[in-house]
Amino acid sequence: MNDKSMNPISMRSRKWIIDALLRLMEEKPYHKISVKEITETAELVRKTFYRNFQTKEEVLQEYITGLMIEVEKEFETLDAITPFAMAKLYFEFWQEHIEFLKLIQKNDLFVILLKQLDDYLPSLNERYKADMMEGFDETFLQYYTAFNSAGIWHMLEKWIRHGAVEPPEEMAQIYSDITLNNPHLKK
Repeated sequence: MNDKSMNPISMRSRKWIIDALLRLMEEKPYHKISVKEITETAELVRKTFYRNFQTKEEVLQEYITGLMIEVEKEFETLDAITPFAMAKLYFEFWQEHIEFLKLIQKNDLFVILLKQLDDYLPSLNERYKADMMEGFDETFLQYYTAFNSAGIWHMLEKWIRHGAVEPPEEMAQIYSDITLNNPHLKK
């Protein structure tokens, strides 16, 4: 993004651009949407788009970053930071935004979510898992973070692809069992 101004007019313009792109994505494939169409739908001039974003992908990245900030606020409400609790909250959160996930999946853009997770997960680990991370070197922590972001992302993608039929609690149990290497065996 060129300038992430906190100016209320710029913030409003960015929101209108995001909303316009999401609306257009419901009607046609992402790759067929032009910046001109986005600005016309948002009732803004093209110059406003480029003052706030360089590409359509940046528009989606800003939207996803906003969602990540929302889910982080929800993490702050957890009594215990366990793999199960965090994954349950994560899947519950995305269940509320399932239409967006279906939209990016339909447009082969799910990988944008992984890129955002890769960027966002290190700060989450620092805030919520700092004590667990103590004593590990930087190389280990980088690969640990990559493994976790790709794993939870791929679980989310597969969950959406299969219709999100499993409840968030079941997805959290699966994630927890994998993370803790403690398979939840069927009886």
